[in-house]
Amino acid sequence: MSAAVRRALETACPGRVVTPGHPAYDRVRLLFNGMHDRRPQAICLPSDVAGVRAAVLAARETGLPTAIRGGGHNIAGSGSVDDGVVIDLRLLNRVAVDPERRRARVGGGAIWADFDLATTGYGLASTGGTFDDTGVGGLTLGGGIGHLMGRHGLACDNVESYELVTVDGEVRTVDAASDPELDWALRGAGHNFGVVTGFEFRLHPVERVYGGYVAYPGTDPAAAIRLFRDLMLSAPDDLTCTLLLERFGPTQEPAAVMSVCYCGDDPEYRATLDKTLRRLEPIDWRIEERGYLSMQLCLGRLPFGLRHYWSARCVDGLPDELVEAVAERFRAARITDPFNDTVLLEPINGAVRTADPARSAVPFRGAGFNVTGMAIWDPSRPDADAERTAWAKSVAAAAEPYGSWGDGYINYSGDGPSAGPERAVRTFGAETYGRLVALKRRLDPENFLRSNYNVDPAGDAEPVR
Repeated sequence: MSAAVRRALETACPGRVVTPGHPAYDRVRLLFNGMHDRRPQAICLPSDVAGVRAAVLAARETGLPTAIRGGGHNIAGSGSVDDGVVIDLRLLNRVAVDPERRRARVGGGAIWADFDLATTGYGLASTGGTFDDTGVGGLTLGGGIGHLMGRHGLACDNVESYELVTVDGEVRTVDAASDPELDWALRGAGHNFGVVTGFEFRLHPVERVYGGYVAYPGTDPAAAIRLFRDLMLSAPDDLTCTLLLERFGPTQEPAAVMSVCYCGDDPEYRATLDKTLRRLEPIDWRIEERGYLSMQLCLGRLPFGLRHYWSARCVDGLPDELVEAVAERFRAARITDPFNDTVLLEPINGAVRTADPARSAVPFRGAGFNVTGMAIWDPSRPDADAERTAWAKSVAAAAEPYGSWGDGYINYSGDGPSAGPERAVRTFGAETYGRLVALKRRLDPENFLRSNYNVDPAGDAEPVR
């Protein structure tokens, strides 16, 4: 890196520019997905919005490729870039709660653990990531699936306004009144149009839930999938469950693990839910009344640096033939002590489906379920990349004929910018993608922000009829 470039970045983030050779470089550059061992020339850590603005302008001036890092959890490695500049928002992690208004102002570098710890002290919550070390910004800008989505919608459905730094250095407050088109795009395709340095979230009274997880033997995964499917098809909005086909417990035997979050207060429904869940004999039962913060911790955490490839498809439903195909793919999965291939099934339920589709660019509201192959393996085994990636893609390939949403939930796309515009058009639909391209041309015509699930301003902005 030239001295002039270094000076420009140091001016933007004095004392907080980490370059190769710095003792913290390897720790700071680490991403959740160890497949992306990115080595940027510089990592800038601004501590406020003015610093973000200065870092964006300095990075543009260098001409180097630039990535924005929030929580660093993106599967496609979008939070970093080789031989370029990373603007790392982790110091913008403050969460300020106004319990009277039921609002939270959240920095763009916060993770859901920061958010939940601040809000649950007031008995309030909003839909957040099911893994609490996920970044608030990345998850929300891609839609935001979580335990409360049946009742309260996706994370993006709960955003009142955004604080955004444009690529030309303007600081804006964005909401439906100030810029309705940008507000619309930030809900589901929002990684493309500026650096979101803050969110204002709407909060809901959620003190305790009835939930946790129940694990079933993996000897008949199809039976567990059918139980999950039938439960969610008849569930009230207050119930959101997910199903993980994975290796479980100290013996790492195949199992079907269902997370359960019921945020209602009907004791009769709790009894009905228990009876339904016990139609299969569980090997572990951890469902009880608990605080919402405890619910957010139920699925645990995976360490940063493991190798991952995820491939997801949204489907209309889970007919028996797809159930059998997914079960077969799980039987073909591999355990790689203590990491393993996992199939994740999530409902698209309740308030996610009934929200006004015109309010957001979220592409998958009409789907019934999301099916994801999650290959996870040892960071020291890059020789396994091709085999494990192929397995994850095979899960998505089994699901693809049952839906029409392309990559669906873009936060789970393992390909990121390499997916290409044709895939993005299929994901968002031609008309929506045309609107996104037109907005990208207005706000980022040079595609400065391109390390993401990219909307290419050089693409066709006219809706295809």
